[in-house]
Amino acid sequence: MNRRTIPSLQMSVYGQDRLRSEGFVIMPLEFSMRQEPQRLIPHFHDFFQIFLITGAGRLMHDFRDHDVTGLTLFFLSPGQVHTIRPAPQTQGTVASFTQEFFDHHAPPPSMLFDLPFFFSSGVTPWLTVSPDEAARITALFAELQQEYDSAQSGVQEVLRATLRILFIQAGRLYAQKHSVKETSRAALLARQFHLSLEHHFREWQTLAPYARELGITVNHLNDVIHQETGHAAGELIHQRRLLDAKRLLLHSDLSVSEIVYQTGFQDPSYFTRFFRRHAGQTPGEFRDAIREKYQPEAT
Repeated sequence: MNRRTIPSLQMSVYGQDRLRSEGFVIMPLEFSMRQEPQRLIPHFHDFFQIFLITGAGRLMHDFRDHDVTGLTLFFLSPGQVHTIRPAPQTQGTVASFTQEFFDHHAPPPSMLFDLPFFFSSGVTPWLTVSPDEAARITALFAELQQEYDSAQSGVQEVLRATLRILFIQAGRLYAQKHSVKETSRAALLARQFHLSLEHHFREWQTLAPYARELGITVNHLNDVIHQETGHAAGELIHQRRLLDAKRLLLHSDLSVSEIVYQTGFQDPSYFTRFFRRHAGQTPGEFRDAIREKYQPEAT
């Protein structure tokens, strides 16, 4: 049987091949949607994106739907399943970049860890931009597009610098509209844990390997995560594994037994108990209910 898993899409082929190979592409949103209709179905990728959306549309981000109008910023981290359902007259710009491109030779930790809208699946990934704020944000996207299209000498550094300015401006606006704590050592550790979780959740199901990678004890990791999120670190591991299973139940034709092993579980009966305990339904019940809601949009 031909199995369809969640689509993992690469960066769009647009404009400068050299910059794309280095990890950066920026392009009009409407061109992306018209030329690559597969982006209209839920998918994920292994790079970051920031969208500037002008007009109405519906955003889907890991089982959360959000209707937008006016000017909206939409932030995506690697691995997050998403799609945009634009209205006919919706326009915008989408910038895609890898962490390697953004950081280049900058020493760790990455500035990306300090931004409130990346990495964690629990944050609000969209931001409404008021008319008073629109000119500055749209000008930064226009500068990114112009630099990318012209590709003059030093373009990579101009793109990185403009992205940093854009993220600082967006972070200020985000802080005005959402509750954001100042970045502390604990907050940085929490973000590093979330990033490590994104990389290893299928293979590391206990706290010990995460604590080793971060250079702290298990107890300290638990204390920090509870302080920053209100949840135990182990609970976040469970929720991330649950999200992985939900994605496959919705977006793949794999059987429940196949999903058990793909998601790192060893025992199907334990997987069913785990899923029911955390989702309130069996895997089969969840698949039936969620496909009725989303599958028509993915045809």
